Amino acid sequence: MSKIAVIYTTFLRDDLAKKTLKSILNNWNSDYKLLIGDQSGGKSNGELFRYFVDYLQKNKKRKCVSYYQLPFDCGLSYARNFLVKKAQELGCGYCLVTADSIKFTKKYKFDSIIKFMELKEGIVKVGFSLKNRVPWEFNMRLLPGECFELRLSSEKFLKYLGIEYQKVDICKNFFLAKTQLLLNIPWDNELSLLEHEDHCWRLKQVGYKTYVTNSINAEYIDDKPLEYKQYRNRMYLEYRKKLQQKYDIKGWVKRIF
Repeated sequence: MSKIAVIYTTFLRDDLAKKTLKSILNNWNSDYKLLIGDQSGGKSNGELFRYFVDYLQKNKKRKCVSYYQLPFDCGLSYARNFLVKKAQELGCGYCLVTADSIKFTKKYKFDSIIKFMELKEGIVKVGFSLKNRVPWEFNMRLLPGECFELRLSSEKFLKYLGIEYQKVDICKNFFLAKTQLLLNIPWDNELSLLEHEDHCWRLKQVGYKTYVTNSINAEYIDDKPLEYKQYRNRMYLEYRKKLQQKYDIKGWVKRIF
């Protein structure tokens, strides 16, 4: 089985990161390489870094973990692209994309999922389920001058090695992806936020396929400290405007259930 890089991004949520990083290490898979991209830029005076170094000194998994202190507020796109490149350098054929808000709830096995991804040409990623998170498994189309329309998929479920999959265009930001395909179509560094719809749309445009399955589940933790929330809220004005300008649209997304 190919090595998996766990692509973990965090920003101004050290307390939350301590919890969710522990959940990953407590449910460790021997094929993991944990790559942490902290875009707090030392604003928290390295608290998370010191905590994590101390934690790893007592943990046998420390050789499989890399911590990167990224430029402050470099953005989700920059952080993910940086970590995907590191995954390639480490020889990891797959990236498990996650974040400081996602708690692992069990030891996940990806053998069958990787076999499915290798079976069908052009599969870029398989998305997973998140407890406490709104549905985000849709097909996409761009309505010229208007917005992205997200509509529930009507694709038939496929069953392979006992696991059911459905083809979609967009899924939650908890997924397994082929490293090389993420390198081929990176996230847009100009979109520090609202990068998700843009990236999924561009993957679709080159013919890459996305599937989802409920066979892997984690827990979303809604924890938004005031300072973090102030930065995050830029998505509704500053980065929404950037997305609209990029696609010449007036809106953002319209979900149709």
